[in-house]
Amino acid sequence: MISPAEMMVRALSGLVPALFLLFPIAMALSNVILLLVLMLFALTLSAAYLKRDVWSWPGIWLMALFGMVLIGTLYTPAPWHWVSVDLSKYAKFGCAVVLMLLLVRFPQWQKRALWAFVAAMLFILASTWLNVWFVLPWSVTKTPGWGLSHHVFGDYITQNVMMSFLIVFALSKVQCPWLGQTSLFWSLVAVLGGFSITHLSSGRTGVLLLLAGLVSWMLMRWEGKKLWIGLSVLVLIVSGVLASSSGMRERMALSWAEFGKRDVDVMSSVGHRAYNYRTVPKMMAESPIMGHGTGAYHTEICRFLDKPEWCEIFRWHPHNQFLLFGASHGLIGVLLYIALLASLYRVAMRSDHAQGKVLLVSFTSILLVDSMINSPLFSSRESHFFLFMMALLVAMNHKIDSQNTVLRQEI
Repeated sequence: MISPAEMMVRALSGLVPALFLLFPIAMALSNVILLLVLMLFALTLSAAYLKRDVWSWPGIWLMALFGMVLIGTLYTPAPWHWVSVDLSKYAKFGCAVVLMLLLVRFPQWQKRALWAFVAAMLFILASTWLNVWFVLPWSVTKTPGWGLSHHVFGDYITQNVMMSFLIVFALSKVQCPWLGQTSLFWSLVAVLGGFSITHLSSGRTGVLLLLAGLVSWMLMRWEGKKLWIGLSVLVLIVSGVLASSSGMRERMALSWAEFGKRDVDVMSSVGHRAYNYRTVPKMMAESPIMGHGTGAYHTEICRFLDKPEWCEIFRWHPHNQFLLFGASHGLIGVLLYIALLASLYRVAMRSDHAQGKVLLVSFTSILLVDSMINSPLFSSRESHFFLFMMALLVAMNHKIDSQNTVLRQEI
């Protein structure tokens, strides 16, 4: 006779992989699945989740960050509307910790969750390429043709963020002999994924994040002469991609033009970010330690803008996660976020999971670079990816005992 608790655990064993399958392609449905996961976790909560060996420092820092968000509600000048926005965004920190605890306690779910995400991304990659020739009913973009943006779900920035990680995963699956069927398949995935970012997308963020992921992958896999050769080859590949893509050349030229006019045109992509980098520190200087409080960025930043009519344009987020934490939660918030990033690298470097280590380092580098040009833990789709994958990768690299070491096989 199966007990109710065992039935709920069995349900969780299917719901957790389903969450990783759905959040890249059906965010609304994935939120329903997430709610079910949280409910079943609460119903099966036991002392096992309170043991020190199932917790890791990234989980602790995530909870500390959310604690700072809660404390910030006590002194914020922002109205409830904006406070509730920040609370709803950062509540996913707790969701990530729940996933982390579940995946650490049940390591056999880790492989299912990762492959569920990979399956979703392979579907997105195939759809992106099919978009060049066909109008797909489930795709955001409906205009076939080469040289256009062909993102499938969400927007091209979030798709490229996730695609960068898929490429690193694909490369981690390439093994000697290079001509084996498995290695050839994943090499093809990596190449098609790379071209989907450089040739089938109108964004520039994806290229930077892909480079961050690739360099981290090389640093973890190679050393000495082999590393330098690999980095040199990467430079040649980037040069070849730029030469082969008129769209990429135009994007790079536009970036330089926008950078040169950053003080004049604050509405361009680069100018907007540069203006934030000049303006937000002024807001931070008013309350450097604790910040202005939860949700306060969205209202208080308007006092520091050169023109009041710019308020609606600049108030959502500053395209920089460090600045966003600094404005609302001060130096404490920034240091907590830095501690989170450092703990992710530390978990990876102390891990004995060969593939998981490489994936976590590359993932953290992608998050770090993205945090300098976007607000990935605030933006909905990006936060789903970064927080849920953070939970999975930390769990993959977390070791409780010898039994779990056996269960944690190479994926």
